[in-house]
Amino acid sequence: MEMELTISLAVKVDESGANLNEICAAVAETVRGELAVRVTEEVIEGLQDDIRDRLCTASGGRAKKGFGSHEGKEGQGRCRIRTFVKQGYRPEERRVKTDVGKISFRVGYVECTGCEKKFSPIMEVLAIEPKVKHTTGLERVASEAVMKTSYQRGEEEIVGWGAAPVPKSSAHRWVVGRELPASEVKAIQTGMADGTKFKKWPGERGELRIVIGLGKDQKVRPVGVWAGTSWGEIGKEVRKILRTGQEDEVQLKLFAEDGERGIDKHLASVADESQRCIWHLPRDLGYAMWEDKAPLSERRQKSGELAGLVGMEIPVQDWEQIQVADKTKLQEQVDKSETEIQKMIGEFREKGYQKAVTYLENACGKIFSHIELWLETGIVAPRTTSILENIMRELGRRVKKLGWNWSDEGVEQMAKMVMMRRYDREAWNAYWKKELGLRDRCTITIKEVRRHVA
Repeated sequence: MEMELTISLAVKVDESGANLNEICAAVAETVRGELAVRVTEEVIEGLQDDIRDRLCTASGGRAKKGFGSHEGKEGQGRCRIRTFVKQGYRPEERRVKTDVGKISFRVGYVECTGCEKKFSPIMEVLAIEPKVKHTTGLERVASEAVMKTSYQRGEEEIVGWGAAPVPKSSAHRWVVGRELPASEVKAIQTGMADGTKFKKWPGERGELRIVIGLGKDQKVRPVGVWAGTSWGEIGKEVRKILRTGQEDEVQLKLFAEDGERGIDKHLASVADESQRCIWHLPRDLGYAMWEDKAPLSERRQKSGELAGLVGMEIPVQDWEQIQVADKTKLQEQVDKSETEIQKMIGEFREKGYQKAVTYLENACGKIFSHIELWLETGIVAPRTTSILENIMRELGRRVKKLGWNWSDEGVEQMAKMVMMRRYDREAWNAYWKKELGLRDRCTITIKEVRRHVA
C-alpha cells in the first residue's frame, strides 16, 4: 500500500520580517530533517516575494516601513526615494549552513527608481552578512554538542540533531571565540572552591580552578572559572565579585573547603567563617597517620572515631521552630566533640604522630562552623564539598576524558560554558536569545495533516 501525506503549516511572520535564526528556530520546533530544510527555504522565498511586492507596488510608506532603506549609488549619501522596480535574481543561489540543515534560496534584487541603486532586501531582513556561510543558531548547536562530547564526536552529534555538519576545527573556533557574560552573583550565603588537572599543550599539565556559591535555596551559582591563574589572584577577583558595597565586606557567611593549602590561605578568609569538609576529615587523617607510619588497624580506628565525632546533623525543622533547649543541647554536643578531638591530638602527640597532630590542629576551629552559623543565624550551610565534587567530576569528564592538549583559554571557555548551561540556565538562554536576535517574529504551527491513498 502506498499513500501520500499533505502537511499544511500555518506560518506567521511579523510585518517587520524575521531574521534567519528566528525562522530556523520556529521551523525546528515543528519539523526536522529534509522537511525542515524545505520548509525553511519556502518561508524565506515567501517572505522575499512579499517584501519585493511591497517595495515594487504603489503601496504607501506604512507598508514599506522597515524595508528598502539604502545608501545612494556612488556615495551619494542616504537615498530618500522609497519606490523600486524588480530586477531579477542572482545567478547562483545563496547557501547557508543552519541548525536545521543546509539551505539554499534565490536572492532577488530591486532597483531604486531615484538613485538606480540595485540591492537585495531579503539579505538585510535575514541579517546575513555577505561572506558568512553559517548562522549563529548553528554555533549554538555546536556549542551544546561539544560540551557533552569531544569535538570529533560532536560532528556526528550535530548532524544527528538535524543541523548542517560542522568540522571540529570550526566548532573549536566558535566555542573558544565566544565571549560569555559573567553570571550574576546575588544572594549567595556560602562558597566553595576546587581545582582539577588537565593535559595542556605542548605536553604540559595545567590546572582548571572554579569557585561556586550557594544561595538560601542551596542552588549552585557559578562565581568564576580560571585556568593558569594562582589561588592568590583568584582570591582577589572573588572579593571584587562578591563585594556588597561596604568596605571589605562580601556576601559570604561561610566558605567550605577541603584543606588544600592554596584555597585555605587565599579563599577561606573571603567569608566570615571557614568550614572544613566533614567527608575529607576522616579520610585525610588516615593519610596523615600513614605518613606517620601508624598501623593500618589504628588508622582505621581513629578515622572511624573522627567520623563519629564530626557527623552531627542540623535539625530539619525551620530554625525558628527549634526550642532553645534543643539548640543548647546541640551546642553541648559540639563542645563535647571538640574536647574529644583535642584529646585525640594529645594522644597523637604522645605517640609522635606529628603529621596527624598538624593536620587536626589546622582543622580545629573550622570543623563545626556550619553548626555554629546555623545556631546563630538559622542559615543552612554545607558541611561537605560534595556538591563541588560532583561539579568537578562533570568538568573533569569533559576536559580530561573527552579532550586533551588544551590551552588555558580553551579549557577555561569550555568550563564556563558547562557551568553556565548547567547551573545558570536562565543566563544561558538569555545570552543565546540575544545572540540569535530572537524576538518571536516567526511562528509555525501544524494546521493539517491529510492522508491520500495512492
